[in-house]
Amino acid sequence: MRRFLILILFSLSYFKSESQDLLFPINPGSQNYLSGNLGELRSDHFHMGLDIKTYGRINVPVYASNDGYIERVRVSGTGYGKALYLKHNDGYKSVYAHLNSFHKHIEKYVTDYQYRNEKFVVNLFPGKKFYFKKGEIIGYSGNSGSSGGPHLHYEIRDDKENVMNPLNFSFNEIKDNVKPIIKSISLKTLNFNSRINGMYGLLDIPIQVNNEINLNLEGDIGISISAFDMLDGYLHKVGISRFQLFLDDKLIVDNKIDTLSYSETNFVSWFIDQDIFKKFRKQYVKLYQDDGNKLSFHKNTENGIINFNSEKSYKINIVVFDYYKNQSSVEIIVNNNNANKYNFIDLFDDDYFVLGNTLVIRSQLENREFIEIKFTNKLDISKSMFKDELYNYFILDLRKDLPEKAILQNKEINFNFIEIENDKIYDLDNENIKFEIANNNIFDTMYIEFEKQIDTLEKFIFKNSLPLKKRVSVTLKPKKTYDKEKSFIYDIAYKPSFIGGVWEENNIKFKTSEISKYSILEDKEPPVIERIKFNSDQMKFRIYDELSGIKSYEGRINNNWILFEYDNKNDIIISKKKNSIQSFQGKFVLEVIDNANNIRTLNLNL
Repeated sequence: MRRFLILILFSLSYFKSESQDLLFPINPGSQNYLSGNLGELRSDHFHMGLDIKTYGRINVPVYASNDGYIERVRVSGTGYGKALYLKHNDGYKSVYAHLNSFHKHIEKYVTDYQYRNEKFVVNLFPGKKFYFKKGEIIGYSGNSGSSGGPHLHYEIRDDKENVMNPLNFSFNEIKDNVKPIIKSISLKTLNFNSRINGMYGLLDIPIQVNNEINLNLEGDIGISISAFDMLDGYLHKVGISRFQLFLDDKLIVDNKIDTLSYSETNFVSWFIDQDIFKKFRKQYVKLYQDDGNKLSFHKNTENGIINFNSEKSYKINIVVFDYYKNQSSVEIIVNNNNANKYNFIDLFDDDYFVLGNTLVIRSQLENREFIEIKFTNKLDISKSMFKDELYNYFILDLRKDLPEKAILQNKEINFNFIEIENDKIYDLDNENIKFEIANNNIFDTMYIEFEKQIDTLEKFIFKNSLPLKKRVSVTLKPKKTYDKEKSFIYDIAYKPSFIGGVWEENNIKFKTSEISKYSILEDKEPPVIERIKFNSDQMKFRIYDELSGIKSYEGRINNNWILFEYDNKNDIIISKKKNSIQSFQGKFVLEVIDNANNIRTLNLNL
């Protein structure tokens, strides 16, 4: 009996904490609108809270959601910018980010610390110095850090720092009676024997009203979905809360994003279908679970991969929910009648592509239906597995052996595949590049191709690469000679992006979270400083660097350090006085250093 009572009390306590009376932090008591919600997909992470709109305004009062003390204060030019962490008396925590300013007492505490320690970026733990009652103003909304526009980022965390869904705390300020919208679904063949309408690859189906979707499916198939939600009164897309997949009315996938930990937020890279993302920069959520993907909200008894028998019929239902239980669905009938014709996504890089563990090669239809495949120790003949109006298609299982060459009737295709597994070191030809893959750095075995090009740049190029679970150590072994003081690694997949690296004799070593396309670039140009405002009351400059980017900056008057707040979005630094009576007078020096250690110095007099 005693044990039973304890369990009851625990349950009641938990329920109470989930439904406690918290105050909405912006315009409490009035309808508010969101531009982001918990679990919403970002390019490299899950969104970890609510983005509350302030309609382009800054300095909107931000209220304490509950009684508590300021456990932590952060200031940075990136990330959350200016942020407050309020520890509630019940052990929960609320976070308020991208602020323009803090409560005046906190503001003075932070500014004094910055001047005393001569640094802008701070991460402070003031103990119980600043206590607030629920409903008191703790700061003012802004656009600091990596914010894309004025708003308040708001989180609720438990005592283990897991982020909880704030909408579970009965805020009446947010209303939603709008059903989610399913834009499209995709189906992907996942092994050598899989087929979609007799073909191998990735099929995308736009969803329209009264869609009748009939497909012929065989083997292991993975399904992904593109969907979004909107709320009452404001046409802004937000994320989906829950994804369900039914097979013949049996629930096989039920992913409900109601809590997240910061340790798993980068796993979004494998929650998103990377083959679609790399092709179109569009985010499709996988309704199946890859090996190695251990997201906490995966509560499925099965991994969501469906093995279809071509001689049987099936019914698939996909249902999506928002946080207010509005729902939308789509139905697929499998192997029941003639399949609808849909266009496959073109994944081909010239004459072939890699999808998971499988290589697909195509040749002109008028060519013979056989090709020769050269492996390290043998030569095989491969027969066309299927065809369309233009091509014969040949399929190889890379898990069995890695081909060196495909010999078609009128051309040859050379391959340079590498099988990348956990806990191994790869030294490519002992001349170009070395990988150090520690335990559990990657989600699953990858089959990638490496190519080195030397023209005006020395390029280390990887194809078919996928995001990593953890960073890997990479060593490049260049043939060219570089100025090691000014030369570093850049990701050149799109616009050159500075990575860095450390020179070890004639090699350069760095860490990366995605295997990509790299080069070593020299940056010998110093940063640029542009004066915007300069008087005894305020100084404002634009600082930027065209290649490696800004590493640090420092401003002094008569050798006394001056606090400059950094707006990295606009490349702006703005002076902030230590107190209201301070006046900027004397000899001013601004020094800006880029990531290649080039220095620009500006000297002015006030």
